[in-house]
Amino acid sequence: MRSFVISLLLPLQVAAVCLVNGTEPADRKNLVNPNGETYPLGMWVNNWGAGWVANYLAGIIIEEMLGIHVSYNGPGPATPEGYYAIAGCSNPANVDDRGCDAEVTYNHVNMELWEGYTQLWNSIQKDYKSKAPKLLSSMGYDGKTSIYLGKDRQNEAAQAEGLPLEYYTSFDADWKQPWKYFDNISVIDKSMLWRCNETNFAIDSHMRGYYTQTGDSGGVVISGDSITGLCPDEYFWLGLKCRSNPLLCIPYFTGGNGWSINDIMQKTAFWNIPLAIAVAKSWGSFSQLPLMVKSTFYWWVPDPTFLDLSPLEMIFPPYDRTARAAGNYRSGDAATTVSKGVSKDLFSLAPRVEKFLDNLQIDLSMMNAMLLDQKQTQDSWENVTCRWLRANEDIWQSWLPDDTTCFAGFGLFDDATNDFATDRTVRENKRCQACPSGTFSSQLVDLAGVTYICVACPPGTSQASGASLMCDPCDKGSYQDETGKQACKRCPVAQYQDEEGGAQCKQCPTGSRTLGLGSSYFTDCGCDEGSIDISTTPGTLICSTCQEGLHCPVMGTLPSFMSGTHPLGAEYQPAVVEGYYVKQEDPLEVYKCGKIFHCPGGLPQTCAGGREGIPCAECPAGRTWTEGSCKMCESWRQVLWGFSVVGIFLFMTVSYYLMTSKVTAKASVLFTTTCAFGMLVSLLQSVGIIGMMTVEWPVDLKGFFSYFQLLLLDLDSFGFACFAGAETSFRYVFSVMFFPTVVFWMFSNYLVSQLIPKRSWDWTKVLSCVGQFLQVTFSTMSTIALAPLMCYTHPNGLQSILKYPNVICGESEHVVMLAGGVTLLVVGVLGFLTLCTYAAVQVPHWSAREQHARVRAFRFLVFRFRLDSWWFGVPLLTRGPLISLPIVLATDYPPIQTIWVTVILASFLAVQTLAWPWKVPLLNALDCWMSYCILILVAGSALYLEPISKGVTSDFTDGFSMVLMVIIFS
Repeated sequence: MRSFVISLLLPLQVAAVCLVNGTEPADRKNLVNPNGETYPLGMWVNNWGAGWVANYLAGIIIEEMLGIHVSYNGPGPATPEGYYAIAGCSNPANVDDRGCDAEVTYNHVNMELWEGYTQLWNSIQKDYKSKAPKLLSSMGYDGKTSIYLGKDRQNEAAQAEGLPLEYYTSFDADWKQPWKYFDNISVIDKSMLWRCNETNFAIDSHMRGYYTQTGDSGGVVISGDSITGLCPDEYFWLGLKCRSNPLLCIPYFTGGNGWSINDIMQKTAFWNIPLAIAVAKSWGSFSQLPLMVKSTFYWWVPDPTFLDLSPLEMIFPPYDRTARAAGNYRSGDAATTVSKGVSKDLFSLAPRVEKFLDNLQIDLSMMNAMLLDQKQTQDSWENVTCRWLRANEDIWQSWLPDDTTCFAGFGLFDDATNDFATDRTVRENKRCQACPSGTFSSQLVDLAGVTYICVACPPGTSQASGASLMCDPCDKGSYQDETGKQACKRCPVAQYQDEEGGAQCKQCPTGSRTLGLGSSYFTDCGCDEGSIDISTTPGTLICSTCQEGLHCPVMGTLPSFMSGTHPLGAEYQPAVVEGYYVKQEDPLEVYKCGKIFHCPGGLPQTCAGGREGIPCAECPAGRTWTEGSCKMCESWRQVLWGFSVVGIFLFMTVSYYLMTSKVTAKASVLFTTTCAFGMLVSLLQSVGIIGMMTVEWPVDLKGFFSYFQLLLLDLDSFGFACFAGAETSFRYVFSVMFFPTVVFWMFSNYLVSQLIPKRSWDWTKVLSCVGQFLQVTFSTMSTIALAPLMCYTHPNGLQSILKYPNVICGESEHVVMLAGGVTLLVVGVLGFLTLCTYAAVQVPHWSAREQHARVRAFRFLVFRFRLDSWWFGVPLLTRGPLISLPIVLATDYPPIQTIWVTVILASFLAVQTLAWPWKVPLLNALDCWMSYCILILVAGSALYLEPISKGVTSDFTDGFSMVLMVIIFS
């Protein structure tokens, strides 16, 4: 029993491997696709002899020499099914639904593929681009259909009369008698044939073609619009040359419904061939009739059906494409290329298999030998091809690809170094392996021929997938500065790349940046925050630093600044900051507004309430600032201002009579009240001056200060322009001339009074009255005189007068104002102060010498103070100018103003506390309290100053203020 089992198994083991050194089934591998799915290599078999031979011939080598499992699928009835199979269709033989939407291709090879279906092939290539199959080289032979006859017929004719029956001319009945070597139609069993009316003889299109080309009306039946073939005995169509005597007709058999009968009919007519054409009723009849009857027959090669007859093709004139296109079939048939087709993914799955198939070449004699072997032995196609492979090793060995002959997508790999090689000078341990990610397969030509090596992707490229033929250039917005990388890097912020394949990104211009990573265009660059693009030419970028007063976010541009819209949104929209102003024609030159609420910011040249000019400092002519907007000047304002001016001069006249009380050491109630009122006016003047400081006071506090600036003759806040006109310099000169005009008015009254003896004025009282006026308005006068000297700096470098921001320092209007102010300063302020200082020094001497007139003339200077503090009036005069002086000298430095005003006020408070000068003790306490309040106000403001960059730091300011506050509270 054991011997019997072994005897059964032995043939199976031998049959498992056909070739010497063939790979055992257990050692063979499946294909592996990118998704990790494994399956055998699928071969779609065409269901005819040559199809089986070709597929098994290739399949055995693929399995045993290339080590890959093969499955034989199908079989398919014709070439079109093979097309669909290697196109990845899951049901290629199902004409209703071929399943071409399948994701994975399981049929990879189709051998013995006839290429005559051009239209179908092109359609598949178009409809299934992602899986479109491809054709490899020819099988090594062509396929052909034609008229054939047995070798024995040719031999008999050649021996009898040297007639070469393989040539069509030997069948010309006008010159030869070829029927002698064939049977006549009387010996044929007609039961094996179709009647003519059951075949293509009954089809109008076939017969009409014949009749049109030959004009043979005797071979057809014309019935109305239909033309059919004429078969006298209902089975055979007779050629023109034997129609009169059917026994001289040579039998010709075809199959199907009448394969190529139009072709054969035309040849009989054109070349005088005496044929009787019949259609076999079945494949069995078709394959048996040529063996039973000496005849000609329709056949194709390669095919085993009639190989026993060693058939010869009847040779006609060479194939005439033009004639054939016109329906003329007198020339021979064209040969059809028989090739190999493979799926699109075969190369990536098994490149060596594809290369082997491309190399595979056999001639027709080899194919016929295998077909004949199978027909004679009735052995399996596998065994037949195996026998041929064993006997012809020298042939198929040349089809195998060299282990070091790599294909596109692969490269040489050295197992000894476990790394990819760059040459094959030493072939030992070399094999092909798919190129990894970050490399590409590059062709190498050496003495051994063509192969491929894996080369690292150069800078500017990358490759994410393996087995690639080239590296992909980096997309726009990315770069790669290293070699052999799987992916490109995104350009960092402030860089861009507008070209593909960049090894480096391009740098945005100085001062600019991009909003994020991976910028692809130069236009992605925009200016940094704090600067703005002022370029006007597309494709350029010029970043200009924004001045103080401009809000310049990143990506800001001058056009968007001017228009108020930005393509990226409001977040990137440049704008004027509240409290600043720019002109339309020069939008980057920034002016600082005198009052923040006059300039709302936003678009260039935007002012609040209808104001205009630089920087929103004036209302248009005929208008005045009232209730937050410029309104028309009403007539009552002009009348009121006229009455006010007249009233002031009348009051000065009346003041002469109010200031005639005697000076005593004791204070009366009227004296106390008058002094208190004077102290209040002086306090409010100081508050008004403090309000002129360039400290950013809270808005409510600014409004509080503005009311007391009326005492400094800040008349513009009360519609003075409606009375004096819109020109700033004129209004300023008007305020300057106010003081000399009042003095002139008082002396004019004095001169007029001299005309009335009983009402004449005392000149000493006039002097005292004028002195009292100048003393009360001294702070106002000094402030007005110093106003043209208070120039604050705009962000653009220009300067404006602090009180009149529309007047640019150094321009003609300023020069006029400066002349008036300096004159008032020298003559009015310094002159009066000098005179009072002189009088304070001389009063004790004048009193001792009883020069009472002089003492009465300066009564205004000393009458409020105790006798031992008569001099206090002079220091009191200087408080206003001294408070104004820091504003003149440090207009752009609020911390310095705050510090020095605080020092000045603290010093005056200290002197006042030590001197205790007022006659009424209550007035001393009241004056100290009011001075202390002002000091606290100014010193406290230092705690809220913003840090500055012009020489004084916030730390110093805060420290000084804290120390000073401690001293004050102590």
